[in-house]
Amino acid sequence: MGRQAEHRNSRRGRVAVRGFLALVGLSFVAPLFSSPASAATDDGEIVAIVTEQRETEDGVQKIPVAGVRITAVGTAASVEGVTDSSGTASLKVPKQGSYKVTLDVASLPAGVEASPESPTTIDVNFSTGVTIGSGAKSVRFFVGDARRAVINRWELLPQTLINGIKYSLIIAMCAIGLSLIYGTTGFTNFAHGEIVTIGALVTFALNQNGPRIHVLLAAPFGVAASALMAGGFERQIWRPLRRRGTSLTSMTIVSIGLAIGIRYVYLFFFGGRNRRYRQFVGDPEIDFGPFGITPRDIGIMVISVIVVVGVSLFLMRARLGKAIRAVADNPDLASTTGINTNRIILTVWLIGGGLAGLGGVMLGAASGVQWDLGNILLLLMFAAITVGGLGNPFGALLGAFVIGMFTELWTWVFPNVVELKTLGALITLVVILLVRPQGFLGKKERIG
Repeated sequence: MGRQAEHRNSRRGRVAVRGFLALVGLSFVAPLFSSPASAATDDGEIVAIVTEQRETEDGVQKIPVAGVRITAVGTAASVEGVTDSSGTASLKVPKQGSYKVTLDVASLPAGVEASPESPTTIDVNFSTGVTIGSGAKSVRFFVGDARRAVINRWELLPQTLINGIKYSLIIAMCAIGLSLIYGTTGFTNFAHGEIVTIGALVTFALNQNGPRIHVLLAAPFGVAASALMAGGFERQIWRPLRRRGTSLTSMTIVSIGLAIGIRYVYLFFFGGRNRRYRQFVGDPEIDFGPFGITPRDIGIMVISVIVVVGVSLFLMRARLGKAIRAVADNPDLASTTGINTNRIILTVWLIGGGLAGLGGVMLGAASGVQWDLGNILLLLMFAAITVGGLGNPFGALLGAFVIGMFTELWTWVFPNVVELKTLGALITLVVILLVRPQGFLGKKERIG
């Protein structure tokens, strides 16, 4: 009994030491995210207002436009924001120098065009012009034209499909790892979104606030951070809980609490603003006729395709990949054949975390980096692995394309309710499960 008590006390001591070391490490990393020197100068604000002028029987009606990307580029900083339901975007900038505030025409909703009479770029100088309160400047963009032609919805379909492919590839990278983890452990990890987020945050920290290296050089560090975070979770939290016989339901509840705690740590250090990698502020769009695409989005899709194909070949042909599939199919049988299941599970967490981190970097490049980036994508990841078949990585890939495409097609069918585009994914999930409860590539299970 004395030895057991001593062993328990020793193990508790090791856990306490690890927690202390984690806090010390976080204190060293925190300055990269918080960037206090630059935050102290972010005392200015540019308020951009986007209004559509629409001709009606009662005259010209002014309607606020939501979801429009606004960039402010100056010598002191480059910032980007998106208009809310009131058509307003607030950009926090250092209160010094001048800025070029630009409306991204490509981000205008379907059927709304830039007005030929209204500029899409406005110069702002904090020494002149309209000031709101003590540190804000106001600019207005007018879009739409009473004489404009109505765009045929079918003309917008190619652009919607391109956006859907890009979004699907990002979801696929994040969901494959989540599916592998579920397949090998049966565990639903709600903290997977935070693993996605840390990849984007570390990449942003190295790209913007730290050594300011190019995003392509910073991305591997973000991927490594996500992989190490996932592996650390497995070694220090989930494996000990499994050894103690903790139920999967209890572990899922632990993951929910862990996710909430980590998410608000991100918010504390990173802040609530959406930020961009330096290389992608004001990225020009290449016109391909029926659709337009930026070099950034081309890079995202090319890298995503290479990674997804590479992971698929690894799982099908590599010896380690076959061992992973064997453990996912039947862990007990795999262990009897000499496969070290604990080592395979740790490898799955590392691979899944790395894929999640890369997905976070890509999503950050596409839509900006923010503290709850992974949480926004979490529901779509769960929908993808459920539609494809729980625990099947190839099913997760197929499900990601179905969910990603339907999410973007929702904005094409219902352009006036873009804010509810996730609803399209949920409706797709419900319909598919009603027809095929096990998902596309899942196995039927006999109950009773």
